[in-house]
Amino acid sequence: MPDAVFDIERTFAIDRTTMWSLWTDAAHAARWMRPSVTEYSETVATIDPRPGGSYRFEMHAPDATYATSGTFVHVDPMDRLSFTWRWDGSDEETLVEVRFADDADGTRVRITHTRFSTSESAERHGEGWRGCLDSIAAVFEPSPG
Repeated sequence: MPDAVFDIERTFAIDRTTMWSLWTDAAHAARWMRPSVTEYSETVATIDPRPGGSYRFEMHAPDATYATSGTFVHVDPMDRLSFTWRWDGSDEETLVEVRFADDADGTRVRITHTRFSTSESAERHGEGWRGCLDSIAAVFEPSPG
């Protein structure tokens, strides 16, 4: 079985403690965990950020609801999260790893999403992750000036 991968890194003008809470606190994740803050309404999120704990995100687009859930594999506070990822109705379970590092401008976030059965699936998820990272910036980064 192929193991297609999507990998992205981005630096945010957000301190690491805040960035960690954006990923581990459901109230924060509900505000950004969607590929577009203008096209999707706020996500319904539940998160139990501990090894073996679960999460669920329901993203509401104008035409449909997309839901994903999984289990946390690693939770290294302030450094790394990894969790399984499965869309409702799909047999494909993938793995997401998110790493956090201090940067002169704030926090560097690296997402590595693996175990895709096809490169097309990896790229579709990549489009979603790019949108989610744009959503973090739109909602939580300070406005210039």
